Amino acid sequence: MPTPHNVSHAVRRSLKKLGSDIKTARLRRALPASVVAARAFTSRPTLQRIEAGDPGVGVGIYAAVL
Repeated sequence: MPTPHNVSHAVRRSLKKLGSDIKTARLRRALPASVVAARAFTSRPTLQRIEAGDPGVGVGIYAAVL
């Protein structure tokens, strides 16, 4: 579901950084995306969106992955 407003450049930059940090942490721990997604009760495509910094993903899902 798309966000109801335009996301600022600063927010987009922060989400991209957060997503990158999440992916780096997952890779350092040698955890497959499927395992992290299952533990966060979400799907692999949603995890991929999080790691890309997609602002359309709910903050609760970001928190579950963290």
